[in-house]
Amino acid sequence: MSVRDGADERLESRARPPNSGGLSASAAHEINNPLNSLLNLLYLLESEPLTEEGRRHLALAEEEVRRVSQIARESLSQHKLVVMPEQTSVGKLLADVLDFQRVRLESSGIVVKARYSAGGAIRAYTRQLRQAFSNLLLNAMEAMPQGGTIHTKVYAGHEWCGKQRRGIRVTIADNGCGIRNANIPEIFQRFFTTKSSGSGLGLSLVSDVIQKHKGFVRVRSSTRPGRHGTVFTLFLPAA
Repeated sequence: MSVRDGADERLESRARPPNSGGLSASAAHEINNPLNSLLNLLYLLESEPLTEEGRRHLALAEEEVRRVSQIARESLSQHKLVVMPEQTSVGKLLADVLDFQRVRLESSGIVVKARYSAGGAIRAYTRQLRQAFSNLLLNAMEAMPQGGTIHTKVYAGHEWCGKQRRGIRVTIADNGCGIRNANIPEIFQRFFTTKSSGSGLGLSLVSDVIQKHKGFVRVRSSTRPGRHGTVFTLFLPAA
């Protein structure tokens, strides 16, 4: 990818600590109401004539809506649910997210080049990590409205500094429009967005999830013509 070249055009940033308080109860309530309506509409679609592939996509859509609804319900609860990390194959998890987005990727003219190495299993909060991967992929797709290429890579490694802990590195890179230099320091802040219809919650959630795993996230980006794109690199410690 061109963004890997030309160090003068690359910026690097670690996620800032998440804002305290999380999603407010009022915001969670407003999110949960339309989600319940959407879930009811999906149930109604089950009675419609659909192809086998269409029914598969409908089942996946229902699963994702339930997952988002669960996140909203947890935010509304006064007592957070106790969720324990579980042994997770990070490569398989990312591959599942890519498979779920396959139709959208193909229809958008986006090619995915994925590389997964052996030994990519750690104890992780699977649901939250899946959502973080989904948000990064959706950001990449939105940065390439005319199509492009996404590179994903999962491999064993060490953290860049500090205790040099062993763990898993995940790279999600695109050759989209890139992120302006002035916006790099703000992209992990809750409600920050440059999109007219964006909520500004996507990358802040990514930051929160990676910090919950006691890991790090870095971003390098370029908007230079012919060398534009963005690279997100995550580190998830093994213990």
